[in-house]
Amino acid sequence: MASRRKGRIAAFQALYAMDMGASKECLDFSWTHSDDAPEPEWLLFSRLLFDGTVEQLEVIDDEIKKHLEHWDIGRIRKIDLAILRLSVYALMFQSGIPATVTIDEAVHLAKEFSTDDSYRFINGVLDAVYHSQGG
Repeated sequence: MASRRKGRIAAFQALYAMDMGASKECLDFSWTHSDDAPEPEWLLFSRLLFDGTVEQLEVIDDEIKKHLEHWDIGRIRKIDLAILRLSVYALMFQSGIPATVTIDEAVHLAKEFSTDDSYRFINGVLDAVYHSQGG
């Protein structure tokens, strides 16, 4: 598995765990989604994504809210919200990551970790965010 993909998965899992009540201090990335030993490249990328998302959480949530049609952010599944937050952070603050890569990775995360129809919802919200950012 590519190191950036592995990093995205770890950051997404940490965001989900935080939203489910784990303290930020407990989220030290000593765990992984597999038995692999931590690899510095993906671990650094995970921390960058996680810390950046947490730091910009209010801005990110406001941006998500702007693009929800007939939805309240509180109704979004926690797992989908973690994917959206991570991806909106990348779209807004990580100019070195192409938007198409960010959206494609979010769709893959949704297909792997969420419900059968979540990827469509996530794709729609992220596409709207991307276009509102001048994309």
